[in-house]
Amino acid sequence: MNNISYIALLALLSGPVLADETNNSTTQNEKPKRVQTFGDLLDPDLPGVLTPKGSFVLDTSFSFTQNSSNTVNVVGYTVLPALIVGLIEASDTDRTTLTFGLTGRYGITNRLEVEARIPWVYRYDSISRRANDGQPSTAPETQTFSDSDLGDLEAAFKYQINMTGAPYWIAGVRFKSTTGRSPFETSGDELSTGSGFPSIEPNLTMIMPLDPAVIYANLSYIWNIKDDVSFDDADGNRQSVELDLGDTIGFSAGMGFSVNPKFSFSLGLSHKTIFKTKQDGQNVDNAKLLQLSSMSMGANYAINPETTLNVGINAGLTADAPDFQLTVRVPYTLK
Repeated sequence: MNNISYIALLALLSGPVLADETNNSTTQNEKPKRVQTFGDLLDPDLPGVLTPKGSFVLDTSFSFTQNSSNTVNVVGYTVLPALIVGLIEASDTDRTTLTFGLTGRYGITNRLEVEARIPWVYRYDSISRRANDGQPSTAPETQTFSDSDLGDLEAAFKYQINMTGAPYWIAGVRFKSTTGRSPFETSGDELSTGSGFPSIEPNLTMIMPLDPAVIYANLSYIWNIKDDVSFDDADGNRQSVELDLGDTIGFSAGMGFSVNPKFSFSLGLSHKTIFKTKQDGQNVDNAKLLQLSSMSMGANYAINPETTLNVGINAGLTADAPDFQLTVRVPYTLK
C-alpha cells in the first residue's frame, strides 16, 4: 500500500479525504494494529505524498454543476423613485453542466509526478424572458439550448519540495489547452465547452498533519494567454480584436479528518478573484472584477487498497460563484 499517502493528498485537494485501510490479518499472539491516521500516512519512511515512482493512478470522475441568475432590464425613465415608465424585461437563466473526466497520474520519481486530464462536457441552458410593457401579463418566452463536445485538455506536473519534517510543501504547474469549443466559435444554438484561451497555472500546496487530522492550504495563479478573436457585432459586421481574459488568483484551505480506517470527511473554503478582461490592451467598458467564494464538503470511502470512492459538494457563497456542484470520483491505482 505504498500509494496510500498520495491518495490522502489527492483526496484533500479535491474535496473528500481518504483514510488508510490497515492490514486486518493478525494472529492470536499479535495485537491488532492501531488505527492508522493522517499522521501515519505522511510518515517520513513512506515514499512521499505524491504518486510513488512507477505507480499509475487512473481517476474517473463525474461533475454536475448548476448555476442560475435573474436579471431585470429597464428601457425607459423614472418619474418617481417607485414609478418607472417604459419597458421592463425580466429574465431567468439556468445553466446545467455535466463533465465526465478521465485523469491519469504517473510517478516519475517519489518526488515528481505527471498528470493528464481529458474532459467531455455536456451543457444545457434554459433562458426565460417576460416583458412588462403595461399590457396584461403574458406567459414567459423560454428558449433551451443543449450541446456536448470535448473540453479543454489539461496537463500538470507536481513536485514535493521536502520529504521530511512537516509541514509538507508541494509545488505544481498546470497547462490548459484550447481543444474545447470556444465561445467565439459557436453559432446558432451551439454552446461552448472550453474557454477558448490557453492558460498556465502555477500553484503551491501546504499539508500539515495534526493527528488525527490534516490541515491543508493552496495558493494558485491562473495566467490566461491573450489571443486574437473574431465575432459579429450588433450590426452584423465581423470584428477582430485582441482579447486578454482576466487572470485569476485563488486560495483555498480546509481540514480532513479520519473517522475510521475506511471512512473520512473534509471541510474547506475557497476563494477566487478574477480580474477584468482587456480588449486591445484597454479595459472593457462592461467588464467587472469577479469574486467567487464557495464552501466545500467531502466524504471518502476506501473500497479496497487500490480503489476509493470520493464524493464532494461545493456551494457558492457569492453571486458570481456556481450555485451548486456535485463531484464523484473513483481513483484506481495500478502498481
